[in-house]
Amino acid sequence: MHRKARHSHPPQSARSLLQQISQVEHNPDRERFELWVAGDLVGVLGYRVDQESGGPVITILHTVLYDEYSGHGLATRLTGQAMQYMRENGLRVRPLCTFTKHFLDAHPGMVPLAPVAV
Repeated sequence: MHRKARHSHPPQSARSLLQQISQVEHNPDRERFELWVAGDLVGVLGYRVDQESGGPVITILHTVLYDEYSGHGLATRLTGQAMQYMRENGLRVRPLCTFTKHFLDAHPGMVPLAPVAV
């Protein structure tokens, strides 16, 4: 009986593993989206809801990620899923957060933008 040689798979990158074991949850009571990795809260995207004449506007205040988790695409995942939620719920977004501004510049038309308050 001949055994087939086992093919070893290349080790997955830290980025790939972190993407697989991370999840984003919306926590409306705290006005934020949370990024969890293996049961630990490692990042948040904070917002506030502003009631304006054209309806509610979600103002993105900040995106915060623990340093040891940066550089693996997790802030992009967190922001992307938050923006997907905004799009699915027909919400307008006002990005005060620099990271979110850059994300939306790279993904034009993803969500309707609200004018910057004067």
